[in-house]
Amino acid sequence: MFASEDGVFDSPAEDVPEIDEALLAQERAEIVREAMAHLPGRWQRLMELLMADPPVSYAEISDQLGLPVGSIGPTRARCLARLRTLLEAS
Repeated sequence: MFASEDGVFDSPAEDVPEIDEALLAQERAEIVREAMAHLPGRWQRLMELLMADPPVSYAEISDQLGLPVGSIGPTRARCLARLRTLLEAS
């Protein structure tokens, strides 16, 4: 609650995330970063490229990682499965 000039409390803005929510989001992001650090370096790089903004094409990913375009999806799936396992263990 916020005090207005006349001393009456107004409700907080609805579109402003609560501090607790921001802290929880930071903690979750840190846990994911720690789990990513346990993946092989090539998988880490693949995930970075797949999440890049602007998006990186599969052809570019293939060139950068020396990975056939047809292997990117299955490798991504294995990487995400491993991340899930690591996150569930934490």
